[in-house]
Amino acid sequence: MKQKTSPSILLRIVLCLLILGAGFAGFVVLKKMKKPPLQVEAQERSLPVQVIQIQPEQVDVVISGYGEIKSRSMVPLSAEVAGRITSVHKDLQVGLVVKKGEILCTINDQDYRLEFETAQTRLKSLKRDLELARKEFARVSDLYRKNKVGSLTSVEKAERTVNGIINQRVLVQQAMELAKLRLERCVIRAPFTCRITELNVEQDEYVTPGRKLFTIVDDADLEVEVSLDSRDAVNWLRFKPGRDGVAWFGLPEETICTVSWTEDDKVQGTGRLDRVVRFDPQTRTLVVAVRLNPDNTAPFPLVQGMFCRIDIEGRSLQDVFVLPRQAVNFEGKVYMVSDGRLHSRMVEVSRVQDGKALVTGGLQPGETVITTRLENPLENTLVRVEQAGDSGR
Repeated sequence: MKQKTSPSILLRIVLCLLILGAGFAGFVVLKKMKKPPLQVEAQERSLPVQVIQIQPEQVDVVISGYGEIKSRSMVPLSAEVAGRITSVHKDLQVGLVVKKGEILCTINDQDYRLEFETAQTRLKSLKRDLELARKEFARVSDLYRKNKVGSLTSVEKAERTVNGIINQRVLVQQAMELAKLRLERCVIRAPFTCRITELNVEQDEYVTPGRKLFTIVDDADLEVEVSLDSRDAVNWLRFKPGRDGVAWFGLPEETICTVSWTEDDKVQGTGRLDRVVRFDPQTRTLVVAVRLNPDNTAPFPLVQGMFCRIDIEGRSLQDVFVLPRQAVNFEGKVYMVSDGRLHSRMVEVSRVQDGKALVTGGLQPGETVITTRLENPLENTLVRVEQAGDSGR
C-alpha cells in the first residue's frame, strides 16, 4: 500500500523555489542598475631632477694630508757654570715669547768676577815686572858686550827672567779670559726670538754645569711632516728632474701649500713643499716636509704642536669635466638627460677633491648631467628639470 505525500512537504518546496526566484530576479535588477566605471587614460609621471650642462675645464689638483707643526729650531738651554740663580725674567713662564738678546736668568757671578779682577791685577803687576826685567836684561847685555863686565851666565839669567815673566803673563791672560767667559755665561740670554716650551729653573735655586734650564723654540722656523698616499704623490706632485742613476724622488718644485688648524680652519698660514723625508713601505705613504712661511703674523698664529691639514698644489688636469660628487654613483655611473628622458653612462673619474668628481672620460662637451642623487632609477624614465631651490611639485 503506497504512502501519500504530505501536503506540508510540498508547501515547503514551493516556498523555497519562490525565494530562490525572487533572489535571482533581484540580482538581475541590481546588475542592470550598475553603471560602468569611467575610462581614464593612464599618464606617465615625470621624475624631478636638477641638472648642469658640462664644459671641459682646467683644474689644479690639490693633495691633502695631516700633520703636527714642529719647530726646526728647538734648543735646550743649559747652565754652563755652577752657582745660585740670582734673578729670572719678570714674566718667566711656559709660552712666553722672548726677543733675541733678552735676559732669561742670571747666575751668581761673584766668584768669577773675583777671579777676573785678580787676574787683571796680576796682569798689571806682571806688566811692570816685565818692563823692569827687560831693562835689567838690556843693561847686563850692554855691559857684557861693550865693556866685558859681568859674564855670559848673568846675561842668560836675565833673559830667562824676561821669558819667565812673559810665560806667566800668558797664563794670567788666559785665566782672565776664562774668568771673563764664565762671567758672560752667568747671564743666560735668548739666542733668537723664541717661545719657552719647557721651564726647569726657579729663583735662588743652585744649578750645576749641564743642568737644563729652558727649552725654547723658534716659531718663525716651523715645518710639518705630512703623510701622503704614495700613488697621489707620484701622480700629482711636481718634482724636479732627478739625477741619472739615483733611485729616489727628485727635489720637489716650489709648490704653494695651505696650512689650516683642524680645530678652526679660519686659523691658516701658507708654506712651501721643501723635501721628501722618507717612504714608508708598510703604509705605502710618502712623507714630505712643508716649511711654513716666516711671516706668520696672524692674530692667532700657527705654532708648534698644532695638528693641521695641509693642502698641496699639484699638477693640473686639462680638459676635465667637474661634477658634484653625488652626480657619480659608486659604480662610476652618471645619469644624463636626452630628449627629456633619463639615460645612464659609465665615466672615468680621475680624482675626487673638495666634494667634486673630476671626470676625464665618458662625457662630451655640452651634455646635460643630472646632479640630483638618484637610487637605481629606471632607464628611459621621463624627467622634469627643476631649478635649484624648486620644491618639486
